[in-house]
Parts: sequence; C-alpha cells; structure tokens
Amino acid sequence: MKKEFQKDETLVLTEEVAVCRDFDVKWLHQVIRSSGMIAGSWGYHKPTEIIKDQVLRFRVSGHHHKGFVYICLHGNDTFTIFLTNLKDVIKLRLDGIYIDMLIDTLDEYIEKIPCYKW
Repeated sequence: MKKEFQKDETLVLTEEVAVCRDFDVKWLHQVIRSSGMIAGSWGYHKPTEIIKDQVLRFRVSGHHHKGFVYICLHGNDTFTIFLTNLKDVIKLRLDGIYIDMLIDTLDEYIEKIPCYKW
C-alpha cells in the first residue's frame, strides 16, 4: 500500500512505503555530479543510498532549501523528490519528474535565482 506523504510530516522511508522500483543509485549520483557547477552551487554532499537500489538521499545548502533531498524512481520512469529539513520533516514533494527535467527541477527548488545566467 502506497503511503501519501504530506507537507510538514516526518519522512520515514522503508521499502514498504517508498513504492519505488530498483535503479542504480550510483548512476543517479553521477548524473547529479555531472551537472558540475549547478550541483556545486547547492552544496551537494553526503550522498547516501537509503534503501538499497531504490532511494538516494543527499544534503544541500542552497539559497531556497537547506536540508536533505530524497529521490526515488517509479515504474513509469518518473522520479519523486522530497525536500526535507535536517529532521526529515517534509517541506516539499515533487512528483512526475522525468530524468531530462531532474537537474533543472532540483536547481529551481534548491538554489536558482532568476538573475543567474547559464
């Protein structure tokens, strides 16, 4: 049974509630790191595989969000992103994110300021 997480709820991900499909979490870490200065501007660090082959968690210290980011992949090839504070209280949940939108979406909610030019 899929658990629906709400804003300001404490995020506790287990295999039963994550409802994610297996994927190579190390690959996702490489995708994020390959964005270069973008991930660097977030203060991206401490990537951790929370549930084996299912959930990547990392810490950021961006302009808009400081805390943890959790990412999991669903069977329809879309990602769900949770932005939490350091106590794992959900601040934002983003669903339906495809891989080609992942870095831009993360940047939008973690760091991006309109006057930045890429």
